[in-house]
Amino acid sequence: MGTSASYRSPSTPRWSAFVSALAGEESLDRVRSEMFNAGNDWQDAIASDAVASFAATAERLFNEMPERLEGAASAAAAVGDILSDARAASQNVGFSPAAFVAERALARLILGNLAGATAASDATENWLANRGSTPGEAVARYLGEVLGQYARHVSDREAGRLAEREIGATASASLSNELAIRAQSLALEAYRPAATTDQSVAGRWGLLVSAAFEAGRVLPGRPR
Repeated sequence: MGTSASYRSPSTPRWSAFVSALAGEESLDRVRSEMFNAGNDWQDAIASDAVASFAATAERLFNEMPERLEGAASAAAAVGDILSDARAASQNVGFSPAAFVAERALARLILGNLAGATAASDATENWLANRGSTPGEAVARYLGEVLGQYARHVSDREAGRLAEREIGATASASLSNELAIRAQSLALEAYRPAATTDQSVAGRWGLLVSAAFEAGRVLPGRPR
């Protein structure tokens, strides 16, 4: 499937520039910049109400997760119920082609905070230790996970094209991972200006996504 044209980037100049940078010897910063330059449709999809709904779940879980864990048979059962509820809430407010990325990002955020715990009591302890300082920070970290999933998706779907250029599977996976890490790091930069706002997640989510994509487009040393 990775080599099928239907699973590659759209045939547009901006996506072509991203693919060329990805498969060539461009710096990782150049690849990241081209990825965000090409991703206008992705920006709109990620900024949608459907994805903002997942972000609101991430914010609520900062305080609500211990209670969800206490009432569950296991940590895995709690996570399954949370993701099911988050998916339903997102679908209630609309559709986004980025919903699969949003749900995967929420799962990664939750599982990362639980740090492998299976018993509810251990999971609660890990959650409180790893959740961050504030609900707002939870939203910023969730945005980072979304951006990381976006980067992985658009780079991994070019795996076949990279193979054609004799870039091995290990190098391709490493490139995808490094690109995701770079994309993830943009979330905190986007969050800081909105850190003191009283707006709800729904009210500020689009601004956070826009700020992250703007930061992602900029090459180091160049003015915005």
